[in-house]
Amino acid sequence: MKPKHHVIKTIEIVRALTGQPARFTVISLDEVVQVRRREIAMTHTYWVPLGDDLDNDENYLEPINDPDFNLQADFREYRRLFGVLTPQAIREIREGYQLSLRQFALILGMSYSTLSEIENGLVLQTDEQERLFRLSQNERAFADLVQAKRAIMSATQYQKIVHKVALT
Repeated sequence: MKPKHHVIKTIEIVRALTGQPARFTVISLDEVVQVRRREIAMTHTYWVPLGDDLDNDENYLEPINDPDFNLQADFREYRRLFGVLTPQAIREIREGYQLSLRQFALILGMSYSTLSEIENGLVLQTDEQERLFRLSQNERAFADLVQAKRAIMSATQYQKIVHKVALT
């Protein structure tokens, strides 16, 4: 049996490229999604062009004003259910050590772009990355991480980081 949608409202937007108005029926739909191979029950929001069949999921569009709306909701629920650090919590760990994204990424052994995407909520960290972030919450463990990466840093990089995180 196909899940039942619920009509929320009808909206009209002006298309950016054409300047023409477009009308949509906004619906919600209870779905079960997989995030990191774990099933999560979610209520998603979709836009359906006005007049199109609301029961045909081929007509469902992600919210045009925020195409990542449902995905971000899935990530938030996954973090809540499984106790995964939020992007803000990760940023606070890094900023607590007064490190740049590049410095923190170097210490954790990940690329700058990956860390940036995680902190901006664009991707969900892997279990391994989550363990590194959790380890970084402990100052002594973080000092050990910094020390372990000393060989791959220039002397200047290492001294800047040691000075910032007050590791001596």
